[in-house]
Amino acid sequence: MSLRWRIALAMATIAVASTIAIGAVSYRSTRQQLSSEVDRSLSDVERIVRQGEFGRDPLPERGPLSGLDARIIGPSGAVVESTFEVDLPLDPAQLEVIGRRGATTIDTVATDDGDYRVRTIGLPRGAIQVGRSLADVERVLDGLRTRIVLWSIVVGGIAAAIGWWIASAVTASLRRLTAAAEVVEATGRFDVDTGPDDDRRDEAGRLGAAFRAMLAALARSEDEQRRLVQDAGHELRTPLTSLRTNLDVLDRYPDLDDDQRQEIVGDLRAEVAELAELVDEIVAVASGETSDEPAVEVQLDELVAEVVDRYERRSGRAIELERRPSPIIAQRSAVQRAVSCLLDNAVKFDPSGEPIEVEVGDGGIVVRDRGPGFADEDLPHVFERFFRAEADRTRPGSGLGLSIVDAVARRHGGATFARVRPGGGAEVGFRLGTWPPPSGSDSHRPLTSV
Repeated sequence: MSLRWRIALAMATIAVASTIAIGAVSYRSTRQQLSSEVDRSLSDVERIVRQGEFGRDPLPERGPLSGLDARIIGPSGAVVESTFEVDLPLDPAQLEVIGRRGATTIDTVATDDGDYRVRTIGLPRGAIQVGRSLADVERVLDGLRTRIVLWSIVVGGIAAAIGWWIASAVTASLRRLTAAAEVVEATGRFDVDTGPDDDRRDEAGRLGAAFRAMLAALARSEDEQRRLVQDAGHELRTPLTSLRTNLDVLDRYPDLDDDQRQEIVGDLRAEVAELAELVDEIVAVASGETSDEPAVEVQLDELVAEVVDRYERRSGRAIELERRPSPIIAQRSAVQRAVSCLLDNAVKFDPSGEPIEVEVGDGGIVVRDRGPGFADEDLPHVFERFFRAEADRTRPGSGLGLSIVDAVARRHGGATFARVRPGGGAEVGFRLGTWPPPSGSDSHRPLTSV
């Protein structure tokens, strides 16, 4: 059963139950009121009887007995005179009233022609019974019951229609989202129509916005994966071609002297190393946004100091570190990888041999070098995957290092920045944000300093 039907039936059920409850209260109140009215009319006759002496004259057709039936009972219990159209039996309680002035009983007596409400009033020489048929009362109550049933049906139908209309309006966006999800499941495409963005603030509106944001994120992820595969294939083609060429030379010219052979083997080793580095960086980029490494509380300045110390020992390049205490919650190895990429980038593009400057503080890091810096037209693209400036295409590297930095910063809700260093060179770094990162965080917010 659809959600619309469930809501419609729920509203109809509530409406019918409410109508029946109100009708039951009304029915009970009406029945009590009518019964009280009948009893009151019989009590009025009793008061008149107490003031006079019924039984000496024939029963009147008008006056206090108008609309009522009455009969006079003799001392022996025989009926002396009666206006009842039915024969009412006398029960023991009524017989005890005969001949006892002031005694009285009131009963509901069942006959073949319906129920009667009967009051028996004791007299010194017998008794008088005054009664009223309950047929009119039953007709009123029967009509009330019929109206309650009809009103319950009408109210239930109206409530069901209103519930259907409300449910249709409320679930319209849910139906569109369901249809879109089914299309995604069937086709694997994320560019599906989810209906208009009506900026609703209720749960359905927030769900629609979240669903559209999820589809957009999935589409971006799919596009990035596709571009990564395409770019990786393009980047792998060059070293693989060089490897094939060198292998062909070795195969075609087996009589090469040792120096030439060693030169080619050296080229092969360099190309294999370049391929290994490229594969490592591709894997790092591909898994950068889905790492399941737990985030822990660390001191960013201490973490950077560890990376700098290892890098100095490995590369022999001097690095000047200026640091301030900077506690963060982050994925430790991911941040270390990003710092290593920044240092690799600085050393690669700064052949001057001067110390690389690193500054850490306030949840961020900046690495400064004295290399060629960035051209203005290249600055917006330096964190893109496989991007290399035209002047740097002859340098070793894949163009993935800074994109890894960007992925790590985005995963931590932070941002990356790159700018030309005053006096020449480049300043590249990142600042980490909160963990977990807010959805839709901008990975390229301009940062002026660490």
